[in-house]
Amino acid sequence: MTLPPSNDLLVQFDRVTYKHYGKTAPALADINISIKRGSFTLLVGPSGSGKSTFCMLLNGIVPNLLGGKLAGTVTVNGQDVSKTPVQELAKSTGMLFQDPEWMFATLRVEDEVAFGPENLQRKPEDILQSVEKSLDYVNLTGLRKNLVWALSGGQIQKLGLAAVLAMEPPLVVLDEPTANLDPATTHSVHELILRLRDEGKTVVLVTKDLDEFMSQADDMIVLANGKLVAQGTPREVIQRHGAELLELGIWLPEPAEIGLRLRQQGKLPAGETPITVDEAARAMKNIRFKQEKARGEKKTPGEVLIRASSIQFGYSRKTRALRGVSFDIRQGELVAIVGQNGAGKSTLSKLLVGLLKPSGGELTMFGRKARDWNVQDLANDVALVFQNPEHQFLCDTVHEELEYSLLAQDIVDSVEVQQRVKAMLDRLDIADTAESHPFSLSAGAKRRLGVATMLVGGRARLLIVDEPTYGQDKRLTERLMELINMLRREGITVLMITHDMRLVDAHIERAIVMANGEKIFDGAPSDLFRSPELVERASLRATALRRLTDALRAGGCSIPDGLNTVDAFVDAVEML
Repeated sequence: MTLPPSNDLLVQFDRVTYKHYGKTAPALADINISIKRGSFTLLVGPSGSGKSTFCMLLNGIVPNLLGGKLAGTVTVNGQDVSKTPVQELAKSTGMLFQDPEWMFATLRVEDEVAFGPENLQRKPEDILQSVEKSLDYVNLTGLRKNLVWALSGGQIQKLGLAAVLAMEPPLVVLDEPTANLDPATTHSVHELILRLRDEGKTVVLVTKDLDEFMSQADDMIVLANGKLVAQGTPREVIQRHGAELLELGIWLPEPAEIGLRLRQQGKLPAGETPITVDEAARAMKNIRFKQEKARGEKKTPGEVLIRASSIQFGYSRKTRALRGVSFDIRQGELVAIVGQNGAGKSTLSKLLVGLLKPSGGELTMFGRKARDWNVQDLANDVALVFQNPEHQFLCDTVHEELEYSLLAQDIVDSVEVQQRVKAMLDRLDIADTAESHPFSLSAGAKRRLGVATMLVGGRARLLIVDEPTYGQDKRLTERLMELINMLRREGITVLMITHDMRLVDAHIERAIVMANGEKIFDGAPSDLFRSPELVERASLRATALRRLTDALRAGGCSIPDGLNTVDAFVDAVEML
């Protein structure tokens, strides 16, 4: 059935309930939503709330390819999704998946961008024009001849977006498109989204980077446990449901979270909740802070576990990923490796697990030089959680995945295996998914399962996590950091590769900053953010909280040092 398209509404959900195949609980329950043409809509919710299912209903993957049971009607551009072939819906909806590699079908960048328009049987000259325009949009023109698999994680994300844009659909659905992008590139994606809207596209964006997007979005949809919590302009949603969003663990812009919590505690007069740094600086210009100095704990440094001395690596003569990088990592440290996309961060992690060998310099770990490492033996001491955790899944259920990890480490006693599996499932809040296929999990649950498979054996001395907060809501991020800090107390060293500046500012004591294959900084995040030149060179961006404290200081507020979290900021404000 095809309905006449509305001049105003592009998407309509009419009493929609959907259950995935083999599931008893619905992923979405009784959803009534409409999305206007030419609008920019934010779709937010805690991990596992149904956001990805919602997105896949917009292009027909659900239910047409994944099966399951759909009740109610989803209409996109006048077409009933359940009764329209996916290839026909592709003309109306373009979707960038959480893991863009799923959608790639060719070997080279320009071929991948051309693949969609070719399948739509467009004229060759139109295809070439679309490829040029789309590559220019995402700044990948210089990489058009590159192999897809040789791109960095951020470049893969950009390529996925270019492939979607080349098909010129009226509706563009972006599921966490900035999760693997550096902060500066995230800002450019923000500008791109606004440009798409200005050109008449309808954009639906799933993201936790609301600092970048909330103030200029037209609409905001909030889901939790598969149900609609709220829909309206972002300001309306924050004003009416802000406390509930905090309770659900949804990442809000730091100025909004601070404003909500100060008002809850009676430390800020009633009024409209600020959602940008400038608004918060104006609303909070008269607040006073307790002038208490932060007390830093002195920790005894552990032994050196990793020593890198001028290490180099090149994938080819033209591509040098690492250029003379040196550092020491000590036992029990928590170190973040940050920097621009393609800076060499993931290459460095592959060197540390023995998948690659340095082409120059010296790399030593646990007293052994890299040239003497055996990857299988090293795996007993080093655990790596991939940027895309599904790349390391081997079994048909979550429970079996953890069992396999134990068996691979010669832990075979059935009672011990079951005890360890149950404890790890509970620890990382994935017990309810024990019999689910790992590939069916939400992005956040996949990430936690990846961590679980690496830790369940209890033997690792070094844990490397690539983008640990990808797909995680605030509550689960805090739980993950509690686990990591507990591991540190047990003597495990943790390296995080991340673009999440809130995580770095709030939890990290030491950051190694990479740019163009070189180490350009090694020290405390507070020192990093005091150097605008370094921040810009590494394509980073100070957090909204830091920009807010800088703005308040510029306005004459006396603010103590060390307010690197929302909790610390709110606690430091005096009562009215």
